[in-house]
Amino acid sequence: MTIKMIASDMDGTFLNERGKYDRQRFENILVELEKKDISFVVASGNSMPRLEMMFEGLTDRLSFVAENGSLVLDKGDLIARNLLDRKLVKQFLDYFEGNHAAYRIMLAGQNNSYMLAAANFPETNHMIDEKQLEALTASIKVLDSFDDLPEDQIFKISMMVDIVACADIIARFNNSFQGNLTATTSGYGTIDIIQTGIHKAWGLQQLMNKYDLSSENLMTFGDGGNDIEMLQLAKNSYAMANAPKEVKEVAAFLAPHHKESGVLQVIEQLLTQI
Repeated sequence: MTIKMIASDMDGTFLNERGKYDRQRFENILVELEKKDISFVVASGNSMPRLEMMFEGLTDRLSFVAENGSLVLDKGDLIARNLLDRKLVKQFLDYFEGNHAAYRIMLAGQNNSYMLAAANFPETNHMIDEKQLEALTASIKVLDSFDDLPEDQIFKISMMVDIVACADIIARFNNSFQGNLTATTSGYGTIDIIQTGIHKAWGLQQLMNKYDLSSENLMTFGDGGNDIEMLQLAKNSYAMANAPKEVKEVAAFLAPHHKESGVLQVIEQLLTQI
C-alpha cells in the first residue's frame, strides 16, 4: 500500500461538532505528509470562500475538490470548473415550483448566493464556525422570486429540508426528474443538487490523473451521502463512526468519531507505518 493522496470531507468528518479542527495538530501532520510527498485534498460540498476561511494560510499547500466536485484546485492552480446551464437550473426550479421557500432552495453563483425572502434560513441547520456563518449569510442575495435571478453563473444548488423528509425528497427527485441532475445529501437535512456524474470522486479523479495515481494510492474519509462515490473510488476508504449505515457499508474501514478528530488519528497512525 503506497498512499500518495489523502482526501477528506469536512462537515461531520474532518471538522468537530463546532465546525472547527485542531489547527496546530493538522499543520504538524501536513509537514510530515509533505516530507513523504503525500498530498492532502479538502473534498467538500462547501464553496471555496468558506474553505479558504477554514484553511487560511494553507491553501497553497492543499488541493481542493469543492462544491461536490464542480471546482477542482491543486495548490492554487485551477484544474476543473463545471457550471450549471441556466436551462437546467430553470428546469429544476420548475420541478419544485411552489416549494422554493419551504425547501429553502439556494442557488450558489459566481457573484452571490440566492434565496427567497420567504425562506427561513436555518442558522442551526448544521454546525458551522460563527465567522464562516457570518460570511455565508452576508453572501446571500435575497429575492422575492427566482424570476428575478440576475445573470450570474450558477454552479451549485442546495436545499435545507426537514431531516425526516430528506430521504423521500431525494428519492422522488432522482426517480422522476428528467434533467441531468442528481440529488444527494451531505447530512443534517441538507440536499445537494449536482450535475449527474460530477461529484467528489470525479474531482478526485482529475487530480489523480494529473499525478498518475490509482485507487490504491488514494485514502478517503467521509460521513455523508455525497461522500459515497469517493469512498468507493479509494481502496483505502474510511467512513466515520458517526456516519449512517449506508455510508459505512461502502467504506473499507471505520475511523473514530468526528468529535474525536478521527481523520487526524488515522493519518497519524499511517505516518508511523511508512
